[in-house]
Amino acid sequence: MNSTKKALFIVIGMSMSLLAGLVLLEIIFGQWFRPDPWVATRQLNIIRQQSITYNVQNIQGHSSPTVFYSRDAFGLRGTCARPQDIDILTIGGSTTDQRLISDGQTWQDILQAEIKQQLKKSVCVSNAGVDGHSTFGHLQAFRQWFPLIEGLNPKLYVLYIGINDAGIRLTPRDAFDTFNPDDRSIPSKSLWDKSAIHQVFLLLRSMKTSHSGSSIAAYAGHAKRPPLLSEYTATRYSSDIDALIEKNTALFSRRLNALIDEVVLRKGTVVCVSQPHLFTKMVQGQLRGVENAFDFEGRIYNGLDYEKSIHHLNQAMREVCSRRQGFFVDMASNDFLTADFYDFVHNTPEGAVRLGKYFFREFNRIHLFDAL
Repeated sequence: MNSTKKALFIVIGMSMSLLAGLVLLEIIFGQWFRPDPWVATRQLNIIRQQSITYNVQNIQGHSSPTVFYSRDAFGLRGTCARPQDIDILTIGGSTTDQRLISDGQTWQDILQAEIKQQLKKSVCVSNAGVDGHSTFGHLQAFRQWFPLIEGLNPKLYVLYIGINDAGIRLTPRDAFDTFNPDDRSIPSKSLWDKSAIHQVFLLLRSMKTSHSGSSIAAYAGHAKRPPLLSEYTATRYSSDIDALIEKNTALFSRRLNALIDEVVLRKGTVVCVSQPHLFTKMVQGQLRGVENAFDFEGRIYNGLDYEKSIHHLNQAMREVCSRRQGFFVDMASNDFLTADFYDFVHNTPEGAVRLGKYFFREFNRIHLFDAL
């Protein structure tokens, strides 16, 4: 046998072994014979039963080079041993999830500790934030994720929202906010849902944290530093931003009402909370913005545009949540330092402590803990 034929047989043999191994893995770990309702939640980037270590030595504001991040069997962060132990469920995007804040140091952990220390109450605060989710994704969480958590019945549902909707979110963001059960009627989609290899891909995608190195501040992403004072150069609003804000706010209000419908259905109380950011800053007595805050349909919008947009969303939350017998907390009106953020929107450990204490102060002021 010449060398060419020998090499060909080796390649064929290795390929057959690899194929047999993949088939065996699919049989053992795939969902071909034992359907799992949790598989569908991976479309929404829900991480379950995972402990992840992140290297943050190049992220400004972190004193430790390593972050320890974990999610339990239900996809939640926190110390609540059972779903029925959860008193407060916090819902939001990456600023709620806090991918780069270690377990035990999130603002939920700080809030829980403050309640115990100041009020001598044992209240469990659970973190249901998901990186990248806007109100589109939060609605899918209520409809596709939370019903799978048997015993989940918190008294307070905290909606820490606005950041991911302010950049003109008129439609769901693919791979973050979308859940397409109808696609399962398509044979190829149904096969992918059952595949163990595909589920590993979805898990790796949900675990990946983006660190933006571009000049455009990805409001759903993570960057390595907060803006410099010299970057606040925008002094005018974009010419078309008002029309976009009007449409965006109307659609946001509709989704917010739908979220509150879900809370009411579960006999809970909703607390809507505004979010701070660093897209604008007072410079020599004038409010200025960064030049590149977000893009929409190929156009770049500045920090002033972003601030105007999120201001309208906050006003909508104040009106809708109050009218629906909920509460509105204007967290964004509190004082934050640049050092509280490692980019435009995400908190450093120091910022998480400040935010958690603000949460306690604001919630205690309106007596939200009285019924817990």
